Amino acid sequence: MSDDGLTKNFDIMVPKKRMAIVGGEEIDVSFIPARAMLKFIAFSKKYDAKTIKSLESGENTGFDPGMLEDILEVIESVCKRSSKKITKDWLLDNVPFAALVDFINFVFEGVNSVDVETQKGEDGKNLQSGA
Repeated sequence: MSDDGLTKNFDIMVPKKRMAIVGGEEIDVSFIPARAMLKFIAFSKKYDAKTIKSLESGENTGFDPGMLEDILEVIESVCKRSSKKITKDWLLDNVPFAALVDFINFVFEGVNSVDVETQKGEDGKNLQSGA
C-alpha cells in the first residue's frame, strides 16, 4: 500500500455467469484466466477464428487439423479452473464433434466479450448478477 492510502481492489470484478454442460459435465466458463487469454491471442494470430464458425455449418474451407489442437488448449485453460477432468483429450474422447464445435464457439464468445459486471454489494464487494 502506498503512503497516500490509495488501494485498488481488482478482486471485485466478477464476470457474468456462463455455464455449459458438455459430455455430462457441468462447467463454469465465466472466468477467463490470463493464461487462457494469452493462448487465445496467440491462436488468433495464427488462425482465423471464423474457420471455427465454418466447421459449425459443415464448411471445411481453410481448416488445418492442427488448429483443433490449438483451440482445445485454449478451451482446456478455461475449463480446468472449473473441472480438472476437462482436458483436450477428454473433450476429444467424450464429446461428439458437432457438440464440441458448439462448445468451442460458446467459450470463444466469452473470450471475445470481456464483459465484466461490477454491481456493488453491501460490504463494498461486487456481486455477480443473479447471485
